[in-house]
Amino acid sequence: ASDLRRRVAWLIGIRAVISTILLGGAIVAQVTSPGSFPVNPFFFLVAITYAITLVYAATLRFVDRYRWLVDIQLATDALVVSAFIYFTGGIASFFSSLYVLPIVAASVVRFRQGALLVASASAVLYVGIVLGQYLTAAGIVNDPWLFAGGVVLPTRATVQYTVAINLFGFFAVALLSGSLAESVRSAGAKLEQASTEIADLQALNQHVIDSLPSGLVTTDRQQRILTFNRGAETITGLSFASVVGRPVSEVLQLPTFLADSLDHGLVYAAAPGRRFEFRFRRGEDQGEIVLGLGAAHLQTPGGSAGYLITFQDVTDIKKLERDARMQQRLAAVGEMAAGIAHEIRNPLASMSGSIQILRQELPLSAEQEQLM
Repeated sequence: ASDLRRRVAWLIGIRAVISTILLGGAIVAQVTSPGSFPVNPFFFLVAITYAITLVYAATLRFVDRYRWLVDIQLATDALVVSAFIYFTGGIASFFSSLYVLPIVAASVVRFRQGALLVASASAVLYVGIVLGQYLTAAGIVNDPWLFAGGVVLPTRATVQYTVAINLFGFFAVALLSGSLAESVRSAGAKLEQASTEIADLQALNQHVIDSLPSGLVTTDRQQRILTFNRGAETITGLSFASVVGRPVSEVLQLPTFLADSLDHGLVYAAAPGRRFEFRFRRGEDQGEIVLGLGAAHLQTPGGSAGYLITFQDVTDIKKLERDARMQQRLAAVGEMAAGIAHEIRNPLASMSGSIQILRQELPLSAEQEQLM
């Protein structure tokens, strides 16, 4: 439901509650003080209020499309209040303060402008009732309800004061409630904008974390896993739902010295900034991998709130390092073999040259020449 429909629904409910209170008050007055005020029109107005409340409820789903339905409700409320005052003594009625209700309702639904419009309409209706009452008393207008049973009307000064006080109250309530409604609306809009920005920022942070190729894990002070990013799921083969709340040393299969270091606040081997490698078994038939892991305190304005652990799958890197070391060893063996061959070749060349000289200078038999 929209915000306007929700506010109008609240007004309909409050209108029904007030009608019930007025009905109960009329019944009590009729039982305890019969004839204190005209009960039959009062009951009739309460019944009308219930009827239009049902009509308002039936048209509630259309208020977003037809805003004038809300204006009709507010105008009708002012007319119903005027009718209560009309039947209960006009200037002497105890119900003149009921005008405050449609004014406040207008401020809730239509804010300051609506409240001022309803206050103006209420003022016109109230002044009309009082003026009609005095015109009836003067014999200019004939209305039995406005001047019934020899009612003694207040003096001119008193009625002017009463009307002025009531009108001032109407517009004061309209301004105050309208300003308060405007402030609440502005604060609500700012809060909604801030909530949207915070939600967007949280979503961005989550996207950044999930986009990291490295595994990222955060824990509380008891080393229970709080977050487990997508990279961590890919590397370990474990889902976030299966590891959240579990001890990190159990999930990541940390070596004993690393688990002990976390237990003691990273004061031992796994000091912040250091990096360690160990074997991790990814589950049945998935083999082992080598993890490179680093840990640090998760710092907040209130101090350390747990641990921040990052890790990568360094299996391929370790294989490349092993291959590189093997190539270095083979290169060293080749260099050594070349050096040995060089050392052997030098004296052999001298011996070959000496033998050739001897063959030329010495008389040799056939067997000796063959040996040379």
